[in-house]
Amino acid sequence: GGCVAFAAYKKAHCAPAAAAAKAEEPAPPTLAQRCLAEAVGTAIIVQGGCGVVCAAKYAGSGATIFGIACGWGMSVALAVYATRAISGAHLNPAVTCALAATGKSPTEEAPPYILAQLVGATVAAAVNYACFAPGIAAFEASAGLVRGAAGSAASYAGAFAMVPNAALMGVGGALAAEVWMTGILVFLIMALTDADTGSVPDAAAPPLIGATVATLICTFGPVTGCGMNPARDLGPRLITLFAGWGTVAAEAAWVYTLGPVAGAILGATMYDQLFRGVAPKKEAKD
Repeated sequence: GGCVAFAAYKKAHCAPAAAAAKAEEPAPPTLAQRCLAEAVGTAIIVQGGCGVVCAAKYAGSGATIFGIACGWGMSVALAVYATRAISGAHLNPAVTCALAATGKSPTEEAPPYILAQLVGATVAAAVNYACFAPGIAAFEASAGLVRGAAGSAASYAGAFAMVPNAALMGVGGALAAEVWMTGILVFLIMALTDADTGSVPDAAAPPLIGATVATLICTFGPVTGCGMNPARDLGPRLITLFAGWGTVAAEAAWVYTLGPVAGAILGATMYDQLFRGVAPKKEAKD
């Protein structure tokens, strides 16, 4: 999937400290500007993350699961750096839902944020498809897959939408795994961006969030595809729907939306209940 920083969300709406007499302060970003940032940031994640899978699957890049995980982690870190001062860098409908559910983000802003994330993911997936279409066709031919027929989800799995690894678990197990891994992700996002503890420097949060994503992909990527982000799945899934996979494109789709949303809310709630406010607050320095 996927990734956010709530501390940055607050920062985006705070006026910069005045160092000298009275400088005119810029207006906070409008909702439209924040939604644009969410679209762009989510597109960066899908372009880079799904793109590295496409390169390995359809163009023989030779990237291992570790290389793919690093590509995802770096894409997430860059997207968070690029957008956190504007929108708070949710970049994930599950994270937006978790922040709204725990009172850290306005509930009324969740629908436009989520729509923007889906648009960004879909546009980036369309670019990936345009770049790798010949490679996808060659992959299908070599594997004897007929697009839209039973079993043809194997030709898009991971690079676009995701399907569970049937050798390891069914859809029920995949749902539980997505809840669990997204819960870990959001719990750690909350920990890494908790400004009150001061345990993580502000500038270090994005790469650490990216490292969290990479670590989880190394573990769960071969199991479910390690979605953790409904936009990362639904945007590319729309492209497969219109590119000829038809109803096959819907295979296990609900797992990669319900699981991450439930897991994100659980992870955010658990951090609040267990650790928020427990550590001594960071003391401000003059």
